[in-house]
Amino acid sequence: MKFQRFPNDSLRLLLIILFVCSSVTPLAHGQEKSQPRTIGPKRPLKPKDERDVLEKKVTELSGDLDSAKKAIRDAAEAELKALGPAIIEFLPAIGTDSSAEWKMRLERIRDSLEKQEMQAFTLPTTVTLSGSMTGREALIKIAEETGNRITLGELPSLDREVVTEFEATPFWEAFDEVLDQLELTVAGGDGEVMQLMPRAPNAPLRIAAAGYSGVFRLEPLIVQKTQQLQDPAQNNLQIQVLLSWEPRLDPVFVKFPMDAIELVCNDGQVLQPKMTAEETEFVPTGGAQLQVGLNFILPERTAKKVTRWHGKVFVSIPGKPATLEFDELTKDGKKTATLGNLKVVLEKARKNRDIYEVLVGISLSDGGDGTSSFRGWTNTHEAFLINQDKKRLEHVGWSTTRMTGKEVGLSYLFDVEKGLEGCKFMYRAPGNVVDQTVEFVLEDVPLP
Repeated sequence: MKFQRFPNDSLRLLLIILFVCSSVTPLAHGQEKSQPRTIGPKRPLKPKDERDVLEKKVTELSGDLDSAKKAIRDAAEAELKALGPAIIEFLPAIGTDSSAEWKMRLERIRDSLEKQEMQAFTLPTTVTLSGSMTGREALIKIAEETGNRITLGELPSLDREVVTEFEATPFWEAFDEVLDQLELTVAGGDGEVMQLMPRAPNAPLRIAAAGYSGVFRLEPLIVQKTQQLQDPAQNNLQIQVLLSWEPRLDPVFVKFPMDAIELVCNDGQVLQPKMTAEETEFVPTGGAQLQVGLNFILPERTAKKVTRWHGKVFVSIPGKPATLEFDELTKDGKKTATLGNLKVVLEKARKNRDIYEVLVGISLSDGGDGTSSFRGWTNTHEAFLINQDKKRLEHVGWSTTRMTGKEVGLSYLFDVEKGLEGCKFMYRAPGNVVDQTVEFVLEDVPLP
């Protein structure tokens, strides 16, 4: 089976404004009392003390970007770029009062670092590992080397010996090869962390059943025919597929364009899709995989297998989050801050009966049609106040005041004892989203 990535560098920024991925690690297969051990970080982070030092350094260097001396400005810009994408979340937002020189340099730095980060989202992490070891040891090393979380249970086969000969091998291929040696697989499911379980007898090897493309893995799981005797128009063929991504990533939107799908059967029949465009759009609910059912018109009985399945998958992945800060909330007039291609306008802060309301507008400077981006808004954005005592104050409710393809208005309600004087409004969101169109080819999918 082949699975190839078709590059697409467009940005869908509004998707991430609202997406906060949270996952709960359930019990691993075969475990009843003890919680499985999850190895590897969701998104590798430095220890807090190192992060504090890095944030302080970024703040100091960012100030030097507006120095009166060009040599100091040049040196600060070069040093910030050298620190890499890890500092994106610490870069200051650009406000309306920012100088043209400071704004130009900061935008140049952010653009350079975000390009590096985008490359990390489209290229797979790799594994270099050789020698004999237990499966558990191999998976721990793979998790540590790639930054991908792997949930380990107490399956006896994890203690079997495996032989590894990986030299810059993509994560999914190395992971599947180890599982195949251990006669293990991953439980299917929507929005699940990767839970290991024994591979069923006579089941195909993982490395033979799936296709790979960079950070993605695609595998057909279930094929079902529905024969409606009373209403033949309801006849249906559903193929359930499992789309997996490296667990270090948090996709916020997935779409299977049906006009780009072609399934050719052994007898030459071409399966026709039986879904609307909206039915092929999905918002992942966390975890490292998405299981979806794709419906087709039922083929003639002479079709025994899909000999060739060609299609595409569109996926959006957010970058690192950063925080936009607004002060002097009681002053009249709009306040604007930008983060990459994301622009946030604090339009008004006012008292609304017994509580206080903060109205903001969010728009894109680039990124195409973001209409589908709004599908995952429930429990997705992060906005709060820092009150007069320097304490974080969560909002007590929010609502959408307007929405278009590229712009949205939001209202946040806060219960503030001392009013908004001296408070700061904080809005946290990544400044970029990486869009990818993944092209895949699967072969010899059996039909019932």
